[in-house]
Amino acid sequence: MGRVVTDQRIAVKLSTTLAFGPSGIIWAFLPIQLRSLGASFSLISLVSFIPAVETIVLSPVWGGILDSTGRGARILVLSFLVQALGFSLFPFLRDPAQFVFVVALMGLFSSSFIPIFAALATESSTQYGRAIGAFWAAASLGYASATLVGGVLFQFLDPIYLYVLGALYGYSGILIVSFLTKQGLTIAKSVIHPEGYWSLLKQRDIGILCGVSILALVSSSSFNSFFTIYLVDSLSGSRLMAGLAATATTLLGAIAFRVVGPLDDRIGRKPVFILGAIGYAIYFATIYFVTNTVAVTILWTLPIYPLIQASAAALMSDYTSIADRGKGLGILESAISLGGGLGPLIGGVIADATQLQSVILFAFAAALGSAALSQLFLREQTQRRQSSDIRPANPAPIK
Repeated sequence: MGRVVTDQRIAVKLSTTLAFGPSGIIWAFLPIQLRSLGASFSLISLVSFIPAVETIVLSPVWGGILDSTGRGARILVLSFLVQALGFSLFPFLRDPAQFVFVVALMGLFSSSFIPIFAALATESSTQYGRAIGAFWAAASLGYASATLVGGVLFQFLDPIYLYVLGALYGYSGILIVSFLTKQGLTIAKSVIHPEGYWSLLKQRDIGILCGVSILALVSSSSFNSFFTIYLVDSLSGSRLMAGLAATATTLLGAIAFRVVGPLDDRIGRKPVFILGAIGYAIYFATIYFVTNTVAVTILWTLPIYPLIQASAAALMSDYTSIADRGKGLGILESAISLGGGLGPLIGGVIADATQLQSVILFAFAAALGSAALSQLFLREQTQRRQSSDIRPANPAPIK
């Protein structure tokens, strides 16, 4: 039994790392590449916005499919395959709009990663903060490894090698999920009667959590989605520096997730969430006045996002039973993706109309709004759902 549990943890963490690595490439380097091809900020913003819209619609659907069928491994294999094929197409593209289209196709399936992997993490633990923290730590390692290697490739070699790296992550993910399904990817079948999507959305706590999460992510993504462009074009930083900065922020994020998870369990989810929103406000206020390349880069690497992401996911786990965990986390991911998509879209419009630095002021105001609304309306779940999470003695495998 101990060997099976160990194999499960290894399989889930390794496949999680491989799933999120390619996203680091898209997030850190594709905006720079598209800008070099003559793309506008508004077009570049679609690299984040379109997948965000897809996640808004599809993440709860993938979570519902997981809850009702347990066929998570098949979904993951398909998602990894589409991701690998998308990166395999990149070397043949020349028009920035073509890159955006392929990223959109990949997003149709990569939107399944968060609800499935997060559900796997919380299914095997009653300490939701710690479990969510471990999940996001593994995801952050994927970002970090891809941006570290990708930064070197992008600085010294042809961008084609960056695309090959993304494809390798996808194909490796297929192998891991295929060969370790029986040992690693399992989930319990709950005997609790599940609620519908609308029933979950009508709950006050879930609605408020989604609302403040949207605003927090609008704040974060409106400027941070263009940070590598800001660093290279406005502050005269190098592409390698951009890659190293992206690696540093994800590595620090992985460490932060390991700390934030237990912190959520110990002092509460709401205080940690508010701390994250205030942290963003302080960060944006500082970089608006500081223009030193090294100083701004160091500030950008500070792991603020884990405070919001881990706390929000732990709260959603508190608000839902295991029978609705996939749907609940899918709904939360839809909200987060809405914020993560609207932020770059708004930021791109502001940057095209004025200048990129003006986006920082908007992000600052949104961060303050998220902190204030969270303090007023967000609340802890006084009666944890763990006690009602009934699991059978022999969990059925995800097929």
